[in-house]
Amino acid sequence: MLLVSALSVHADERPPGVPSEARWVEVDRVTDGDTIVLMNRIRVRLHGIDAPEQDQPYGPTATKALEGMVGGSVYMIQVDEDRYGRVVGELFNSTEGYDINAAMVCAGVAWWYERYAPESKLLKDCQVEAQQAPKGLWEDDDPMPPWEWRRR
Repeated sequence: MLLVSALSVHADERPPGVPSEARWVEVDRVTDGDTIVLMNRIRVRLHGIDAPEQDQPYGPTATKALEGMVGGSVYMIQVDEDRYGRVVGELFNSTEGYDINAAMVCAGVAWWYERYAPESKLLKDCQVEAQQAPKGLWEDDDPMPPWEWRRR
C-alpha cells in the first residue's frame, strides 16, 4: 500500500521544466532508441528524432541511452499519431524534468529528424552541438542517418 501511495505522490510532483499539458505515464519498456511502450501497451514514437536502427552502428547504444533517461515513468505530450498507429510524443524525465527527445540528440545518439520537426530550434541546436563536439555517432567520419539505412 505504501508503494502505491508513493507512486501517486510522485506522479503529482511535476519537476521544473515539464510543461503543464504533459501527463505522467508509466513505461513498460524501451524497444529502440526512439520508441517506448507504455504499461497500457500504447507504443510511443519520440517526436522530431530518429535513432539508429538496432542493426546499425550506435543502435544498441541509443536504446540503452533512452532506457537510462526514461526509467519507469515519463511525462508525455502527444504531438500526433504516425502512419503505423503509434502515438508521436515529446517525453520529459519524470524526476529531473528535462526534454528526453532533445537529450537524445544532444548526447549524439539520435538525429534531429528535420522532416518531422523542421521548426525545432532546440533539436537543431542539439544536433549542431553534438556534431561540433563530436559526441556519439558524430565521432564517426560519415554516420549514416537511419532513414538512409532503412532504404538500403
